[in-house]
Amino acid sequence: MPKNRSSRPGRTARIVAAAGTAAALTLAAAACGSPSSASGSPGSSSGSTTFGLKGKPILIGTMGPVQSSTLSEPWIEQGARIGGAAVNASGGIDGRPVKVDFCDDHGTAQGGSVCAQKLLVQDKVTMMVGDDGTEEPALIPALSSASTISFGSMGASQASLDSSRVFIIDPVEAEYWVMPRMFPKTTHKVVYLPEESAIAQAAAKGNTAYLPEGVTAAAPITIPSSATSMQQYCLQIKSSGADTVIPTMNPDQVATLIQTCAQVGVTKVLWAISTFEVTPQVVNVLSQLHEKNVITLGLGGGNVEKEFAADIAKYGPKVGGITNTIAEPAINAWLAYKLLPQVVKGAGSLNPAAIRSYLDKQSAFTTMGATAPIDFTKTPISVMPRLKNLSATEAEAQNGKVVVLDPKPFSLKP
Repeated sequence: MPKNRSSRPGRTARIVAAAGTAAALTLAAAACGSPSSASGSPGSSSGSTTFGLKGKPILIGTMGPVQSSTLSEPWIEQGARIGGAAVNASGGIDGRPVKVDFCDDHGTAQGGSVCAQKLLVQDKVTMMVGDDGTEEPALIPALSSASTISFGSMGASQASLDSSRVFIIDPVEAEYWVMPRMFPKTTHKVVYLPEESAIAQAAAKGNTAYLPEGVTAAAPITIPSSATSMQQYCLQIKSSGADTVIPTMNPDQVATLIQTCAQVGVTKVLWAISTFEVTPQVVNVLSQLHEKNVITLGLGGGNVEKEFAADIAKYGPKVGGITNTIAEPAINAWLAYKLLPQVVKGAGSLNPAAIRSYLDKQSAFTTMGATAPIDFTKTPISVMPRLKNLSATEAEAQNGKVVVLDPKPFSLKP
């Protein structure tokens, strides 16, 4: 079952060993179609990113929440701009530079509607690339009217998961389904820790269907997203008898939970963490306490970690840097832009209709190794027809970093 922002709060992701990681995550201001802040600060352009390309710029739209009362993700724009700069440095697309046209949707349906009008109607972008998908319900009707697509969406809405104009690279819920395949043979009982929303509760229940034979699930322990004290929940974990703990809660609470549980004697469990729950604090606490852990990465296969870090070092200064190198939405936006030349070459055209037709026929679409090859011709999950990627990469927290244990993504066979 898909989660929206209320059930997958934070949308934060894995560590990336990248130079220039900010010590503090500042929330930059943003405006549609312009950099997130003044020149020289994160998200802004402090140098040319056309690299001498003389062709007419290819306008690509991206939207995400920056000035938001719920969740601010300026790193979506920053990842997109780094990816766009990397494409241009390699010759652009058919000798033409890519230009990122970003719009702050403020994390609201109204903001999504404004961005749809701005990007697709007023600016007439060629296509949308690298959205997180949360406000795509307001965007999808405009995609149809403009006869274009959203490529590399993270599918964080049911509308995204239903629309034939949305192409998702990120595995969305599949990380939780693949995760049990990474458990050691000593695993016998797990406990899920969902937040209080109905959709999160239902997702936790549904995830149990993917547990291996012989592994049972204790009753889920609900942790409200506003909870600050974790002791009572740690005591419930201890009483559950579970040997493996799977948080599906507010990621900002997970580090405190792990630390508190260690204090009350919950020290022999395996912490199973998805990309959506990983923060620098979680990685540091797991490392400092030497807790057993397994981490599933949605976009962690191949050499993607190193390539993202290299592009941040090369092109980050030209776009004003990036304030969060660990957020999956940032990596997703960067990756989606990096894949554009491959997509356009395969389609033989910049025409969105041709690109859509090309993608719909791909049975083994490659993502620079970030995921297993994606089969866009099949529908493995009927209630999420646009979820085509059922793969994840195994990693663990070690010495303050997330270390990939096997660069080959594990694919779930539905």
